[in-house]
Amino acid sequence: MEWDESAEGVLATFCGMVPETIRELARSAAHDESESVASEHGAASVAVDDVVRGWIRTTPPEQRNGLVAVIESLGLEPELYADELESGEGWEEEPEDSGM
Repeated sequence: MEWDESAEGVLATFCGMVPETIRELARSAAHDESESVASEHGAASVAVDDVVRGWIRTTPPEQRNGLVAVIESLGLEPELYADELESGEGWEEEPEDSGM
């Protein structure tokens, strides 16, 4: 899938916040999720909005509050992403180890 130049820049900005040891893993997960977001609404290319939504989806729910300031620093309105920021979808609790 094609990527808008500005979308690539936003992904790079988000990746810069991640420790270097896991940066490539985070980039890969967000890249794939951003393309998924774009596909969901039938886009021919990945846009900034898709990257923001993809990054949010790949961020654990307990860490999403910290994304509000980052979204604002990109010149975007966090309110547009309120549903994603508040969602825990895909992040169910793992069952505790029963010790078996």
